[in-house]
Amino acid sequence: MSTATSTTTNELSSVSGSSAAVSAVAGKAGWGPAPAAGPSWWVRFARRLAASAAGAVAGCRVAVERPVTLAEGLELARRGDWTTSEHPVVRQVAVAHFWLVQAPVLIVAGVAGWASRTAGRLWTVGPLAVTVASVLNEIPLVGVLVPEFVTWSYWVPAWLSGWLSGSSAGGAS
Repeated sequence: MSTATSTTTNELSSVSGSSAAVSAVAGKAGWGPAPAAGPSWWVRFARRLAASAAGAVAGCRVAVERPVTLAEGLELARRGDWTTSEHPVVRQVAVAHFWLVQAPVLIVAGVAGWASRTAGRLWTVGPLAVTVASVLNEIPLVGVLVPEFVTWSYWVPAWLSGWLSGSSAGGAS
């Protein structure tokens, strides 16, 4: 120990009269031995949680295998085991189900997945999809299939909608 440190420690001990107070002050000032500093409890908890999540995901098929492409999903839906029935009515119902339900849902889900991979795609495809849905909503028979919440009329504020339609709040001008 150097003489400056021992002098300061002796002065502190004579002032406080307690060796515990001296070691606490010396430790804070950087004179004494550094306290054992391990990670805090929340860091240890976060590490354990991350390790548990990684272990759980490692066995998950979705996390290990590559996702099915849109073409593969459509082909599976079109030619899967459930569509190979010999009964003509069951086969026709399966084909109709494919074209009316599965193909549109798989295409919309595939486009949504592709669009959400990057922020630029999402912010480009989102307004474009709302615009296309708004146009399709104006077609009489197709408009029945388009939910209202995917059209611009649902998202536009009331004041802007009134302004765009040409009506004015102040009366006739």
